[in-house]
Amino acid sequence: MPDKSKALTWTELRVGVVSIVSLAVLAFAILYIGGGGGTPLARKYTVKALMSDVNGLKAGAPVRVGGVEVGNVTRVEFAGAGGRGLVEVTMRLDRRVHDRVTTKSQATLGSLGLLGEKAVDLSSATEGDPIEDQGYVQAAVEDPFKGLLSDASDSTAHLRRILSRMDAGEGLIGKALRDDELYTRMADVSQRLQGLMSKLESERGPLGRLVNDQEMSRELSAAAKGLQGLATRLEAGQGTLGALSKDEELARDVKSLTASLSEIAARVRKGEGSAGRLFQDASLYDKLNAATTRLEAVLARLDSGQGSAARLLNDPGLYDDLSATLKDVRNLVADVRKDPQKYLRVKISLF
Repeated sequence: MPDKSKALTWTELRVGVVSIVSLAVLAFAILYIGGGGGTPLARKYTVKALMSDVNGLKAGAPVRVGGVEVGNVTRVEFAGAGGRGLVEVTMRLDRRVHDRVTTKSQATLGSLGLLGEKAVDLSSATEGDPIEDQGYVQAAVEDPFKGLLSDASDSTAHLRRILSRMDAGEGLIGKALRDDELYTRMADVSQRLQGLMSKLESERGPLGRLVNDQEMSRELSAAAKGLQGLATRLEAGQGTLGALSKDEELARDVKSLTASLSEIAARVRKGEGSAGRLFQDASLYDKLNAATTRLEAVLARLDSGQGSAARLLNDPGLYDDLSATLKDVRNLVADVRKDPQKYLRVKISLF
């Protein structure tokens, strides 16, 4: 018969082996998780950082270098007397990042999510000297997330003030929301702009034709080309204006003529010469005015038929008689020229 005591001992041995293996696996898992993602049996070293505000950072928080988890936070406490009121964060890192965490690296607070657990991010730096065990890494002055939340809070407060001013009717938008008259004016302006746009789209008005009529566009283009050609001719010195702009002698002549006209105008203003006296001498003006008045009176008498000259102008019978007399005189002169002896007989008698 088999010994029952030996069988029970083997069963107990198997249970013990399974328990030991399970404990070993559990210990390995704990070491792996506690090692911050690194190898549990890998060599570790400690670095520290002094921060002004850790924003709820706790021991056990992960530490990342370049986004890779390489360790964890082991202790968070206030710094000693020389810490100037800062918080000292102690981190346990994997030795494989020893060359990446240098004096040029910087420790900042990060997060596992937007509102998740806090973490420490170390910037990877190839410059500078590697930080040795128990050394200090440079830390950011403030928590960027806290600054972001502060900026968001300030922006929210500023937006709240703007909305309160708008609600109180201040500013253009506030007046547009509160002032019915301003709203009516804006609506009227909008309608007028809409009407103007309709006129621009229509081909009836001048602006609409200018925008939509291709023939007018071609005419304007031709006019612009003509002006361009005129400008080209002026620049080339062609034509009178071109010669005036290019010919220096002609320009001097024009300048001299202008100076002469200016001198004449100055003399006229001074009252020199006949034209100057005419403009300046009141008596000469009065005489000319009186002569003009008399001339008008004479012309009025002629027009009314008074006097011989007026009768000569207005009496057809007198005109006919004068015309007949002149005709007889012409006939007489012609007859004299034809036979002068008939009219020029000279009789000489002697005593």
